Amino acid sequence: MQKPIIYSAPMAGITDKPFRLILRKFTNQPIYTEMIGIATLFFNHPQTRKMLQISDEKNLIVQLVGIEEKYMVSAAKEAYFYGAKGIDINMGCPVKKLITNGSGASLMKDTATACRLVEAVKKAVDIPVSVKTRTGWDETSLNVVDFALALETAGADRVTVHGRTKTQGYGGAVNYDLIRKVKEQLKIPVIANGDIVDKSSAISVLAKTKADGLMVGRGLLGKPWLLNEIDDTPFPSFMLSELVLEHLDLMLSYYGLHGLMVARKHLAWYASGFEGKADFCNQVYAEKEVDKVQKIIKDFFNKRISYQKKETI
Repeated sequence: MQKPIIYSAPMAGITDKPFRLILRKFTNQPIYTEMIGIATLFFNHPQTRKMLQISDEKNLIVQLVGIEEKYMVSAAKEAYFYGAKGIDINMGCPVKKLITNGSGASLMKDTATACRLVEAVKKAVDIPVSVKTRTGWDETSLNVVDFALALETAGADRVTVHGRTKTQGYGGAVNYDLIRKVKEQLKIPVIANGDIVDKSSAISVLAKTKADGLMVGRGLLGKPWLLNEIDDTPFPSFMLSELVLEHLDLMLSYYGLHGLMVARKHLAWYASGFEGKADFCNQVYAEKEVDKVQKIIKDFFNKRISYQKKETI
């Protein structure tokens, strides 16, 4: 079996440019953007347009969300122009604002529109077109096998299955058996997603699903080197304090002073598992001056761990 590709998942509000630049310090594997709304991009919303500033990034897959074919084709062409190596169409997000307009996981209930979008993007760009979806709407409609087969017929080059239903959201048991059934039926690559948080869980999910690759999402929070640990890829030694400070600096460069607030969740994730996390979070959440937050980070993480170079197993 060919060595599986380990993808980083598209995560709204998380896999922004600063986080992707941190991920790229550790991996050459494909990285996904956070999902980009095709309608707001088409109408030049400044915040959405900024999300497509990707020309300086390598091996990047742009995820798009929406249902209007005209907007989807336009967004895909732009992403291709700016250097995207793949287009992924979101057909699995369970958030209400997407569900109400028929996009995200709602497309699992509208196979015709889902296939039409794939066909249109395939004709528009000369790069792989993939879909990220779920097992179904709820436990009474686990239609992912038929849905994925239809997407394959429409021209999809790859399908990623998050092993939960729309109604499960991000909790509850992951249905790895159903991901395996998708893999057994499709000729195109199938990627497994859901509760992959370390090397052990990655090995287990591959064994259960026989998938062609894995997609790691929330396991990366506070551990941007995780793809390498799963993939057994060496990475250079680093001080955690320096990495966290670099991430903060990237957030400030990208968002301005607002980046201090946006960075708080990442700072909390980096501190997970360390004694004193609660006090650390209370301090950084209350502080509004950059230099003081930097000092809090140094004081906290300098007492913690440095990571040594990983050797290939």
